[in-house]
Amino acid sequence: MRRSRQRPTQTEEIARKLAIVLAELASLRILLAAHGISTPRPLDEDYLTVQRFAAMNHISPEAVLSRIRRGKLRAEKRGGRWWVKCTVCTA
Repeated sequence: MRRSRQRPTQTEEIARKLAIVLAELASLRILLAAHGISTPRPLDEDYLTVQRFAAMNHISPEAVLSRIRRGKLRAEKRGGRWWVKCTVCTA
């Protein structure tokens, strides 16, 4: 016995799930915007990337990340990158 309708291909199934996720993301952004938290506050000039901070202090980027994890440095993650607060550094 054959089914009249075949199972959708894997690509079509992934595309359908992606459309659902994108719709949910859009509704989440609308909800966040309604509460006024859709855009993060801008970083000031005292923030440096991990690589720049490491170069200025002659240490490895891994050492900087370790200090962030231990709470020795103040940092924020924006767009997948760590930004280190540096008040005594001179560029």
